[in-house]
Amino acid sequence: MELAKMTPLAGLVALLALAGPGAAETFTLRIGSGHAVGPVTYVNTSRDFLVPEIEKRVAERTEHKVRLIEAYGGSLAKLDETLEAVEKGILDMGHVCFCFEPSKAMVQNLNYFIPFSPPSAVQQLAITRKVYDQNPALSEHFSTNYNQTLLALSGYDNYNVGTKFEWEKFADLSGHKLGGAGPNLVWLEGSGTTVVQTGIPDYYTNIQTGVIEGNMLFPSSYFGLKLYEVAPNYKIIDMGAMMVNGLLINNDTLAKLPPEVTDIIREVAREYEQVTAEALDRDQAAGIEKLKAAGAVITVLSPEERQAWAERLAGLPGAKAKEFTEAGFDGPAIFRSYLDAAKEAGYSFPVAYAIE
Repeated sequence: MELAKMTPLAGLVALLALAGPGAAETFTLRIGSGHAVGPVTYVNTSRDFLVPEIEKRVAERTEHKVRLIEAYGGSLAKLDETLEAVEKGILDMGHVCFCFEPSKAMVQNLNYFIPFSPPSAVQQLAITRKVYDQNPALSEHFSTNYNQTLLALSGYDNYNVGTKFEWEKFADLSGHKLGGAGPNLVWLEGSGTTVVQTGIPDYYTNIQTGVIEGNMLFPSSYFGLKLYEVAPNYKIIDMGAMMVNGLLINNDTLAKLPPEVTDIIREVAREYEQVTAEALDRDQAAGIEKLKAAGAVITVLSPEERQAWAERLAGLPGAKAKEFTEAGFDGPAIFRSYLDAAKEAGYSFPVAYAIE
């Protein structure tokens, strides 16, 4: 019997066939945010849960590996650059704060336009996730316009007001300078306050130097940034937790990854939503206690003043619904989805928001 001989070229072809498209690969991806680890909860859960869990599950359940290079604190993209960085592939994955994208992500700032919403991040996430699921245009917006896919929602714990000065009534804010991320500055309309758009990286210095006299911020970061040192008065107003961040991935990156890897990234990202919301609620409670221990003066806005403030803002959701429609979305449907979901969750607003 004569044995067939394999030529070198045939051997190479056979070897490549065995390796095939399913060969084990290591994918190195860059993930980043404009906020830093430490004072901001969603970045901490990115570092502590999202990144290691993706790497772990891919290694355990596929023949591939994913290595995520973390670039937080604006090291690759600042707060107002992250969406564009993901679009261009500077970042493969990015945590985008929609509040710093007032034009490109106006509609995704939905929570900011429904004042005095749930102070619990877990409840706010459940409501907001339902809105996104019922209104797919909210997610499709990023794929259609910015070459990226929304993987998860995240955000911030309950917004309150921290100031250098003492105050008891909404009218007491008149003549003072307060800072905010941008979309939330609308909460101060009619107060006579000078509003300044600024962000977490600059709050301490801006208060210290007199650019602002306080800000609207959640307790976890108010403590984490040590703002009580320069603005010791922290007033609980319960404006609400805000799910106004998105974890996005570049579509070209997504297309290059094997399906089993993308499935795991999507799976972990959705779990990251809940992990972060639960962490936000814990950090909110801990933040208040830590502020007290640090010597901050913690007070609560009276129910009467909170009600009066809410009544001043009663027309905001309806007005924004019209703006959403002008931007090409079904504004009334989005706001009604939110209000219906909040009602189903058992949450009651201090005023009835009318959506035409």
